[in-house]
Amino acid sequence: MGHDYKNKGGGSVPKRIIVLAAGLMLLFSSLCHAEDMRFVDANGTTGYYVDADTVVIGPNGAHPNISRATVAVVKARANRRYLYQIQFDRGLYTYQIFHTTVQVYDTKKVLESRPVQEAPQGYGATSPMSAVVAFIYELQAEKARQAARSY
Repeated sequence: MGHDYKNKGGGSVPKRIIVLAAGLMLLFSSLCHAEDMRFVDANGTTGYYVDADTVVIGPNGAHPNISRATVAVVKARANRRYLYQIQFDRGLYTYQIFHTTVQVYDTKKVLESRPVQEAPQGYGATSPMSAVVAFIYELQAEKARQAARSY
């Protein structure tokens, strides 16, 4: 009554193996794109998050006031998530977006993804971008404290 898993008479691969392989590839691809989104701030039903895995201070030898990160803006009522690759200059209180992706929030289906060429924009002390920058540098400080404790 059991199943005979022997490949009888030919080089064809059983459909179950193909389905299993496809499923594993899909799982692996989603793991490769894992995020470490950290909540930073909210404004009504809009939430601001930073992907901690993407934070870089002083990219490409830049000044330590320059940082880069992927920032997610989640608009829950619209079921949208906007991902922005942003460079911040905390000395000048500016940010510059380099890439934007729009997704359906609950499925993460990409609706649009494109590079952006905009001039730096200013932000104020009460702006969510100010909270994002504060988070980035606090995250760096926490990592430094953890590294110091591990020695």
